[in-house]
Amino acid sequence: MTDFASTKPSLITGMGAALVDLFADVTDAELDALNSPKASMSLIEPEQSKAMKKSVTVHTRQPGGSAANSVAGIASLGLATGFIGKVSDDALGEVFCGAFETLNVAFSSRPQTSLPTGHCLVLVTPDAERTMHTVLGASVTTAPEDLDEAILAQTGLFFAEGYIWDSHSARQAFVIAAERVRAQGGKVGFSLADGFCVERHHADFMRLLDSHIDILLANETEIKALFGSQEPSVLAPLFAHHNLLGAVTYGGEGTVVFEGENATKIAAQKVDDIVDLTGAGDQFAAGFLAGLHCGHSPELAGKMGIIAASHVIRQFGPRPQTDVGAELKAQGLTL
Repeated sequence: MTDFASTKPSLITGMGAALVDLFADVTDAELDALNSPKASMSLIEPEQSKAMKKSVTVHTRQPGGSAANSVAGIASLGLATGFIGKVSDDALGEVFCGAFETLNVAFSSRPQTSLPTGHCLVLVTPDAERTMHTVLGASVTTAPEDLDEAILAQTGLFFAEGYIWDSHSARQAFVIAAERVRAQGGKVGFSLADGFCVERHHADFMRLLDSHIDILLANETEIKALFGSQEPSVLAPLFAHHNLLGAVTYGGEGTVVFEGENATKIAAQKVDDIVDLTGAGDQFAAGFLAGLHCGHSPELAGKMGIIAASHVIRQFGPRPQTDVGAELKAQGLTL
């Protein structure tokens, strides 16, 4: 088994867009009228967001952002966490920071003043699928000077979302943070985030695989955009070639964990009362990374990720509102 456990330093730190999610229910016809490809994530300007919000009814506002959601999930399991990101000195920034304060997440962002806190308009269709339209706002201004040396010094597992590659300064910050964490014996994880994001930055992502990443997370669409296939038999030698531990989620078909030349399939939990698929991948990452960090095998960590994801899709919103840790403990998966 590859030893991904970290004892000292002990922090799990995520890096990504600091966003506030704005949820609205729409029909498939309404989604088509907005020219929104279902299940995609697109970057839009503030004026576009304002126009779209006039066509829908926003009923819920919650702190979000892919890596931030994973950090919140890990923190809810009782593990020490940190976050690197950027908000503005505005009302949405207070919403974002307040949630992390409640969870005791180490977050020392210097607030922006020229750009608003980023937000994501999440359109949820009757099949519980989500389509996201993101105004990056202040989140794109994360830069090397925003790195907190005290947090990095305590970080044993650092992970980031692919969306950071849409910001040149955030790319620089990621590389510095990843090199710092690896130099002190820690590991670095990376989530591909979105198929379109992979297409935008394919060459850069391929270079990262051999230079700054130990753990790769993706869904079937994202991994196909990166490697040209979603078939486990094709992917296994590619993960091995790049010396990566990985997990690829296949929706209701479960997850495949890749370690060396091995591809291990883990069945999904049967969930009859799905409410909202938002955050399923983020919470899978939370359970998976928490499991690895605490010394579980990749297969058991994958099971932990599936349990965490199965909890969040029974509720509205991307962060856990139920006691995931209690179920993990009941199944003998201790943290």
